Amino acid sequence: MTVRAHLAEAAAMLVGVVFPPDPGLLRLLAALRATLAGLLTFLLVVLLGAVLPPYLAPSLPDRILGFAIGLFAGAAVRDPTGRQRALTLALVPPAAFAACIAAALLLDHALAAELLVPAVMFAVTYGGARGPRWGALGTIALISYIISLVTRRPPSELPAQALVVCLGAADAAMVRFVLLRERPAVELARLRHSIRHGISGVLGRIDAAVEAGAWGDTRATLYRELDRLGEAMLMGQARVAAMAPRQPEQAGIGLHMLEIQLAVEHLARVAQQDLGQGSTRRELHRKVSELRQALAADLMPPRLQAGPSAFDAALALLARVMREPIRSEAALQPAPRTAGSGSALRPAVQAAIAGGLAIGCGELVSPHRWYWAAFAAFVMFQGTRSRGESIAKVAQFIAGTLAGVLAGVLLATALAGRTLLMLAAIVAAVFLAFQAFMAAYAVMIFWITVVLGLMFGMLGYFAPELLLMRLEETAAGAACGILVTSLVLVRPTRAAIDVATAGFLRALGAVVDAALPGLLQGRAMPELPARLLEIEQRLRDLRAAAQPALAALGGWRDQTLQRRLVLLSGCETWARELGAIALHSVGISDVALSGAVRQAGEQIDATIARLLRPAGGPAPPAGRFPQIPDDTDPLHRAVRLVLRIEAALAQLAGHK
Repeated sequence: MTVRAHLAEAAAMLVGVVFPPDPGLLRLLAALRATLAGLLTFLLVVLLGAVLPPYLAPSLPDRILGFAIGLFAGAAVRDPTGRQRALTLALVPPAAFAACIAAALLLDHALAAELLVPAVMFAVTYGGARGPRWGALGTIALISYIISLVTRRPPSELPAQALVVCLGAADAAMVRFVLLRERPAVELARLRHSIRHGISGVLGRIDAAVEAGAWGDTRATLYRELDRLGEAMLMGQARVAAMAPRQPEQAGIGLHMLEIQLAVEHLARVAQQDLGQGSTRRELHRKVSELRQALAADLMPPRLQAGPSAFDAALALLARVMREPIRSEAALQPAPRTAGSGSALRPAVQAAIAGGLAIGCGELVSPHRWYWAAFAAFVMFQGTRSRGESIAKVAQFIAGTLAGVLAGVLLATALAGRTLLMLAAIVAAVFLAFQAFMAAYAVMIFWITVVLGLMFGMLGYFAPELLLMRLEETAAGAACGILVTSLVLVRPTRAAIDVATAGFLRALGAVVDAALPGLLQGRAMPELPARLLEIEQRLRDLRAAAQPALAALGGWRDQTLQRRLVLLSGCETWARELGAIALHSVGISDVALSGAVRQAGEQIDATIARLLRPAGGPAPPAGRFPQIPDDTDPLHRAVRLVLRIEAALAQLAGHK
């Protein structure tokens, strides 16, 4: 690559970090809803302060509380259905007001007020592991408690606070259900457009490799494009699930999307093995370009004639699958995944202990800003599964805070005295923070820190020392969190990897068990599409759990873990391709091949059972399988895929 190409690639990566990929603009809409709810509540509280009698009139702290309630009620409520989200929003006022009452009653009992914070952290962390509703309500209650405690609201002002929290929840509901109501069908249409764009991106990388005759640096970019396409597909499946109760006739869209994804993945695998030669390559370039142009123009893909090569056949398969009408079968979704009580209790206890230690250390840094340290310790245990993940998360928190301190000082100084510009900058920063929510954690913390600097500046008492103090408090809270995660109820990264591996192996066995009837009897089990989605998510979970171990110092030397990931990634690839064939193919008529498939399936089940047993056990005896013809027949290909899965698992069991 040229220097210009390297610079362009670096710039694209930087833009991708600051503005994470957003299929269908769904995160953009979510950020817009949250920001609009917070801003609307802020403006209404200002208006009420001018027209209500003094005993009810909200004050400046109430504006902050109302903004926070509207913002987090708009962003944190993520229940799967509209009815469940409405119920959660209805529970926001009592949860937030109960926190305000507790803060008011403990106003003159500083020690008791601070000791309640770890208890709330325990409840939030435990509830968040049990379901999205309790995590959202707990988070909003914690924020309400800290705001009320820090702003020292006496019991006499509770009526105004009750009005404000009701207004914030009502505004969030109005924005979500009226002004910018969620429309799964429209969102799905945008996602499908993004999916077509993502497929075009994958084809573009393949086309570049075909033109060059080699992959070179393009292979890494292809993997990124495939990963983004997979994310868009998963989001699309979630929208289909949201539509299913009211529009069951649309359920087949999920299956169609899955088949397209499998066809794209198959094409990418084939292209990495053979890019064609000479005149064949020119013909492949023409076909790929023709398909890309149709996708870019949002037209029906052309009919492509399958040539003699596997590349030709895979390209024609993708075009054919995209042209096929949506079938009426419903693609069943995976069952909701729930955490066991043990997995919920461990991070909750850790969060409470770390929060208590952080409050003490934060008091040493600043008696009035201890909550920043407590929050830094608290976030370490939200959504993390091991010590390595917790430490990695707090490293992102510190990096985002450090960058936000620098940017916040510069912006607050540049905009000093310009209230309207500063307010506009606050709204923009809040929007960008929540646009990065759940996609780029460090970026979200960066924008939140910028918001704090701008808010202090708008209130007229900004000093760079305040943001530097935030950095010091963050470091103190992070140190407490690291201490707790290393000493209290320690869950090593390896244990989290083992749990994720077990989940993946169960999902792999489920896919094979659901696909084999399609090969042996001509009809796959109806839950096969759901299991294909589940195994993809399980592999993502496993990679996320393994990332801290691989990224740690010396992690590159961990050949055992790397080998396990390679073998299991291969099994996931083969299982998804096997599932794609089983969805369409008739049963195998050859007695020898059907016997081989049945025997390999039994071997796979036995090996997975052995891998899941803590003590292992004797390895299953190796099977003797017939020679499979090396042709392009999909059923022969399916038999080879089953045998590959069996061999990979046997190899994994041999190194246990």
